[in-house]
Amino acid sequence: MINHVNKKKSFKLTDYDFLGSIYKNTIVSELAETFESIKNQSHRPKKVILVLDGFIKKEVLDLVDKYTKILPIKKITLKKNVGLGIALRKGLLECESKIVLRFDTDDINLPRRAELIVTEIENGDVDIVGTNIYEFEQNPQIRLSTKRMPSTHKSISRAILFRNPINHTSVGFLRNSILKINGGYRHFPFYEDYDLWIRALYSGLKFKNINKELVALRVTNQRERRRGIKLLNSELRLLLTFMQHSFFHGLFFIPSCFLRIIFIFFPLNIISFLYKRFLRIKTKT
Repeated sequence: MINHVNKKKSFKLTDYDFLGSIYKNTIVSELAETFESIKNQSHRPKKVILVLDGFIKKEVLDLVDKYTKILPIKKITLKKNVGLGIALRKGLLECESKIVLRFDTDDINLPRRAELIVTEIENGDVDIVGTNIYEFEQNPQIRLSTKRMPSTHKSISRAILFRNPINHTSVGFLRNSILKINGGYRHFPFYEDYDLWIRALYSGLKFKNINKELVALRVTNQRERRRGIKLLNSELRLLLTFMQHSFFHGLFFIPSCFLRIIFIFFPLNIISFLYKRFLRIKTKT
């Protein structure tokens, strides 16, 4: 925990834990960049809970062992791959701090990410805090586009009917608030986070997004992975999640659900064009 000092007084921010998961396809160089970004946080974590979801390549395990000497990493080893949702569910139970920040093992956390999110949760009537992100391919210094999110609870509550209003890789939340939603995460391929936010909203939790880009998101082959029958099944399950809580809101969700289902069957070059043209803000150079 760091001290923040001004001319009049010093104070300490609340402890928090980072939570992430690695699996068989984790790339060692990307994970190293992620660990470095955690090490460089202005407000350092009390614990880094890292779930090892099934088989992990030796070079990745060696890197984890190396950073265990640098960061307060606690490994949770799962013999068989259970998927991201269940891995995060198990990892969340191992977190000790009242505030938990998610991290993806191929993205980069900007230095003040944890400091600003923890401060927001401490000072506001809020359970879940996300941020904007910017996207890159290989070099995080070269920004391709920005993904901005609605900032207030009211605007997030409206947006959730049409799209995911929280960048999952940027989010921080109160651990107990999430655990009260039937243990939090569940098995929900591609939409572990969207499903959780829907259930959180109907459980009365409060949201906010910080209007700053605090995570750099790697997008090299992201869209290639988000295709196929499993994605179609998850889209329909999202609709069911809405219907279980509010039939009226479920009706509002149908048009955006239908459009995303159509996207599944589009060629990748067309999907890429539509994302860049309509769903992202191009970074000026």
